Amino acid sequence: MFSSGSYKAQTMKLFFLLIINFFTLSIFSQQNTSNAVIDYKEYNNTETPNTLTSTLSVHNSTTIFLAKFSTQKFNNPKEEADRPNRKTQDTDYLKIDHKNKESLSIEPFEADYILVKDEYPNLKWDISQEEKVIGKYKCIKATTTYRGKDWLVWFTPEIPLNYGPWKLHGLPGLIVEATDSTNTFSWAVEKIEFRKDPVFDMDFNTLVKVKNKTPVTKRKLLDDMDEYQANLEAQMKQLMPDMGTPIHTRTGYELKYEWETK
Repeated sequence: MFSSGSYKAQTMKLFFLLIINFFTLSIFSQQNTSNAVIDYKEYNNTETPNTLTSTLSVHNSTTIFLAKFSTQKFNNPKEEADRPNRKTQDTDYLKIDHKNKESLSIEPFEADYILVKDEYPNLKWDISQEEKVIGKYKCIKATTTYRGKDWLVWFTPEIPLNYGPWKLHGLPGLIVEATDSTNTFSWAVEKIEFRKDPVFDMDFNTLVKVKNKTPVTKRKLLDDMDEYQANLEAQMKQLMPDMGTPIHTRTGYELKYEWETK
């Protein structure tokens, strides 16, 4: 867990940053900062390490996040030769309406894609005194914990967009770099353009062919996944009675959900 400073110091720091953000916003007013497209280089240091180019699109107070393609490497030389720089389908969209505090995503389940409604991520940030320059931007370090994982980010008040990759948001400036505490997942800004992404002119629910028209809750999706896995293991147990009990360890960006702590 990351350490936090005193409440007074944090309050003064946030006040100072908000002042900087206000004046920076006036400077950026010549550009249409209500629209932006930010490309991040995403590094996943998992069992099958890969590199993604992720895009965060901003339109007014709505963001859409998409991991666009992968440079995943394979252990099998033949598979590696057959599928170098394998591209993923543009399917796993995340849309957050920050004004109305609504979160929608399109997520895979079995052979289908499911429209999912999730709780709005209310992140509580600890803004530090530590600063560094990334590219041409002066950045400040901040940390938070969300659904069982600690995150460290560097944000810049010089770009008055309160957003970042994935669900990371809520700081007085754009998140330029982000990583979890285990250095498994990380993002770094590659390109920033102030324009409207055509994706906002499309119906989000039709970006990908989904199985359901009415979104299911994230909790319902996870329950369905657990049930599917349990049924699959029961069938395998019938075929292989001596098979041991599998040990499941949750991986990914989210490790523990709020309803699991009650």
